[in-house]
Amino acid sequence: MRRPADLVALLPHLLGYHPHDALVLVCLREGRICLTAHQPLPADEQIHPALGPLMVGMAKVDPEAVIVLGYEADRPVAEAIDVAGKACTEVGVRVHDRILVTRDGWRSLDTGEASAASPATSTAVADLVAAGVAPLASRNALVAVVEPTADATAVARHISRYTARKENLLELYCSAWPVVLDTRDGTPQMTPKVAARAVLAIHDVSVRDLLVARLTPGTLDPDHVPGITGAQLRSLPTPAWERDSGWDRVRTHSRLQDRLVRLCAMTPDSHAAPPLSVLGTWAWWRGDGALARVAVNRALRSQPEYRLAILLERILDLAIPPRR
Repeated sequence: MRRPADLVALLPHLLGYHPHDALVLVCLREGRICLTAHQPLPADEQIHPALGPLMVGMAKVDPEAVIVLGYEADRPVAEAIDVAGKACTEVGVRVHDRILVTRDGWRSLDTGEASAASPATSTAVADLVAAGVAPLASRNALVAVVEPTADATAVARHISRYTARKENLLELYCSAWPVVLDTRDGTPQMTPKVAARAVLAIHDVSVRDLLVARLTPGTLDPDHVPGITGAQLRSLPTPAWERDSGWDRVRTHSRLQDRLVRLCAMTPDSHAAPPLSVLGTWAWWRGDGALARVAVNRALRSQPEYRLAILLERILDLAIPPRR
């Protein structure tokens, strides 16, 4: 991104959805984005309550500079942008730019640069869309994609049958997860049977961690996983999302996300914490904090004591980046 227009065009893709009546802080360090924090404006017109979470998140990443954006849909946000900019300056963070985004275009409150052009005309956006990446209409729409669908009832029935048979969970993993993670062209949708096997397999913590290790290279060393699980992990082929580069990697990640989200949406609440925690961990590893947050929220709603979800929530609260 070289210009404000690039940032305005691409920011919904970084968030995963289009912001509305909200403030967004884009934190910068060494010429790179180190955090993108979104906060809806409170309904009572009080600006300062919305600043608290944003300032806390910014402090945790210790940026060199920040860009403050306000997204105006049904309520004016210019005053909120001004207050947020002053709050950043008061804590010693340089404000690189302040940008007001409306349905009609955008305008820099600092330089006066403006454009009425739709961000969708950006070449970068066209490249992302071609790779299968497109933001949802709102954050509520993002929350909705991980909620259970009509398939959850069928998946629950299959899980009950597999449980009654006392199936070997590692064998279920080996049969189901290669199907779930298949990102090739023309791959069919998952069936409830495959989804049930995949979900039941990761009820075993060691099998779940096997999957997390494959999805998030650098977070778990396969050589440190003992026994049969470790041997199975080391025998699996290198996943496509680790081999690919450039736009191929973007496309593969997009397809993988769609399949993990689909699996979570097919899973009933009674069994949802493991796949949602896997999705959340993978999203965090990718730097998609918004998707990670909605996944962990449903996981903890479904099973409040699920330890991986609790750990992931803490990681997100502390803005801890993944180790690559």
